Amino acid sequence: MRRALLPAALAALAAQAALPLAADGSRVLFVPAGADAAAWEEDVLAPLRAAEPEAGWVTVEVPAKGDTPAAAKACAQAIDAGVTELPCVALRDEQGAYACLPLPGLTPQKLAEARAQAGEEGRAERTARRHFEALRYLLCARMARGGMDERALAAAIAECRLLLEHPQAALDDRQFLGLRCLYPLLLEQYVRAYDGAHSPYTEAKLLEAIAALETARDLDRETPLGKAAFAERERLRTARRKSRQYE
Repeated sequence: MRRALLPAALAALAAQAALPLAADGSRVLFVPAGADAAAWEEDVLAPLRAAEPEAGWVTVEVPAKGDTPAAAKACAQAIDAGVTELPCVALRDEQGAYACLPLPGLTPQKLAEARAQAGEEGRAERTARRHFEALRYLLCARMARGGMDERALAAAIAECRLLLEHPQAALDDRQFLGLRCLYPLLLEQYVRAYDGAHSPYTEAKLLEAIAALETARDLDRETPLGKAAFAERERLRTARRKSRQYE
């Protein structure tokens, strides 16, 4: 049942994150935040629009870092589209972005030729991978900003668990999500509830955090993340042993 629910849950997560930008046949102009898109209008953009009057255009300003929800969303949209340099134009259809072209020197002919990339072999997997990376980025950006209330913290934990089960989550992705995301999020829940003495809830929450840490460690103890998880587990073991001396 859990596996049956996973695609729907991931789709809901993506919808909440608002990663899809537009419908079929769209063109997304990604520019650095603060850039004057009008500077390219006459020489580059106007001919492109004239060559494809049926295509819709969306402009996304990409900031240097995602330190606000809006900035993080723009960065995630760029990741989802496969942006590697700015400014650029991403071509989209109902399956997502399939080509990303540098804006300088872009011509209607190059834009038309890029449409063939929509049918390239392996496109679906590449799209899914970028989508996973964008969702992971959003989670990490939210954690970096901090200040989550209890509801947002619980939502972040639920999202992290979904990403751990994502079809695109490789071993190193799962180790990263377990050690750098799920473990600290669960530990934060524990810390907020702990008031100097353990309760059944805090004890259960600590064990849940430890389980996430151990899972990340045991995926592969020889990777850098596996070794880091091992070291953190030993640190916790030592800290708990010392704390029991005073209980």
